[in-house]
Amino acid sequence: MTKSNLKHLFKRFRKSKLAQIRGVDFALAMLIFIIAFSQVVLVLTNLLIPSLIQMETYSKEQDLNRLYNNVFLTEGTPSNWGQIGTASMIDFRLGLMNNQFSLDYTKVNRLASGITSYWSVNYISIKTSYGLVNDFAFEISSAIRVSVDEYTASFGNINLYGSVKEFQTNIEDAKIWAFVIDADGSVTTNSTTTQNISGSISYHSSFSAAISDYYTIVVFAEVGEVYQDYTVMRIYKGGGLDYSEIAMDYTPFVRENTAVDYSAVDVSVTRAPLSDVAKAIVVFPFEDPSVSYFSQDLQQIGSVEGEIYFGEQIAMPANGLSVIVVHERENTKYRAGYLGVPMFLRESDGGIYGPYSNINQETYISETYTMNIRGLLVKCRIWYW
Repeated sequence: MTKSNLKHLFKRFRKSKLAQIRGVDFALAMLIFIIAFSQVVLVLTNLLIPSLIQMETYSKEQDLNRLYNNVFLTEGTPSNWGQIGTASMIDFRLGLMNNQFSLDYTKVNRLASGITSYWSVNYISIKTSYGLVNDFAFEISSAIRVSVDEYTASFGNINLYGSVKEFQTNIEDAKIWAFVIDADGSVTTNSTTTQNISGSISYHSSFSAAISDYYTIVVFAEVGEVYQDYTVMRIYKGGGLDYSEIAMDYTPFVRENTAVDYSAVDVSVTRAPLSDVAKAIVVFPFEDPSVSYFSQDLQQIGSVEGEIYFGEQIAMPANGLSVIVVHERENTKYRAGYLGVPMFLRESDGGIYGPYSNINQETYISETYTMNIRGLLVKCRIWYW
């Protein structure tokens, strides 16, 4: 092999080695770039995802705040929508306040489950009027809770045993007013306080009422003159001697009567072909035992609501809670229902308003505020998801 050939072969070998070196360098450079880029992506991901979540949470919180203001801090549109039938409301927007910066019980009562379609307000229409995509629900309840934990009933002798709690703590010296209404509309009352009974803070109310197969029982509690609560139950004696709790037959509608200067309500309920006579009984925490309830017969009328029992300008205390019990009797048949003033929107009464059972437990946010209604403080909680 000549010197010239050797030189040429060496040049080719050198070029081959240089190409391999350049390939290795490129591969190393790409590896370093990929590692560095992945670190940048990882850092950006760790920074951006929490920021996006925070932005989404902030946006939902803003929506929740606007929703709360619309529901609880405005009168709605029109401002007197509480007195207008649902089908006649134009450009409706929900707002539960009255013109005295307090919750309007007539408007609240229109959200109770079971009232007639003439007065009920559809959830979807509220959601649409607010332009919402997400769902919401809200409740209005007392900060205290009165309960009937046990009862006995036999030959008109009725005993109620219960408690008043704030969260899970029993409250001593809470004022208690209890009412027993029999199937003929006779009312028996009792007042007491919660106290230490056999080592437990509770109350005991006893009654000697007329013998009846049906009784409607209402119990009120008051703490500190700013918190009140009520519970309502209905018991029935079947073929035996024992009574058992049964559901109400209907939910009447109760609205404020604005035509008089004193505090009064109008009551209406769908009339079934059972009886020609129905009665509304208004019970409330009383100061004078001689004035512990009001009672008024309801009239049969045909109206825009349909065939109903109707009563107007039924007297009621100006402040505090009341419960209106409507009942009718024809021989052995008996129907009864009730509505609170206001009707609490909680699971045990008027139902939490909105699709609360479908709440997304992982993504919902909520707020709880204290509002005034009829001189009392109530809790208003709203969920958004």
